[in-house]
Amino acid sequence: MSILKQQNLFINRTYLTVSILGKSYKLNIKYTSNPSIDLIQKEHEIELFLPKKYKNNKSIDVINMAIKKLYDRVALIEIEDSMELARHIFKFAPEDYKLERLDNVFYKTTKNKITINPDIVQYSKEVINNSIFQAFCKLKYKVNSLNYKNALENAFNEYENYKKYNYSKKNLIKMVS
Repeated sequence: MSILKQQNLFINRTYLTVSILGKSYKLNIKYTSNPSIDLIQKEHEIELFLPKKYKNNKSIDVINMAIKKLYDRVALIEIEDSMELARHIFKFAPEDYKLERLDNVFYKTTKNKITINPDIVQYSKEVINNSIFQAFCKLKYKVNSLNYKNALENAFNEYENYKKYNYSKKNLIKMVS
């Protein structure tokens, strides 16, 4: 009889993985007596603290909601950085951009506006920047036109130079200090 009751003794539920900026983090779910839901990011894992009332099988919805909020917070910073880089490279800016969940796409463009899916922060910074560059080109040129392809190629070339410059600058700072 005691063997059957051992299943109820575990505090941790399961281990899942969450991807942020192309890196996988182990999601450790812990149940506490605290009524609030908390996320703490550590070096190689993310701890999600849930109230004990979510210990049943229905907690997957709460876990998904917490992961989406995490992506929203990361997206605010990362998308702004990528947009600023794209503004610098293209020498123009869209009137507006917004973060919104989209089905099966990273971004959507309409007249002078870009809508970006915050779930894009699951992928590396390269994927985010490349998607933003494509969105900028779509605002100005028709997709698959020669101007679109040339603008995108020039943007990727400038981005490669930017990465090399920043990488060599970081190494120089390390050598000096």
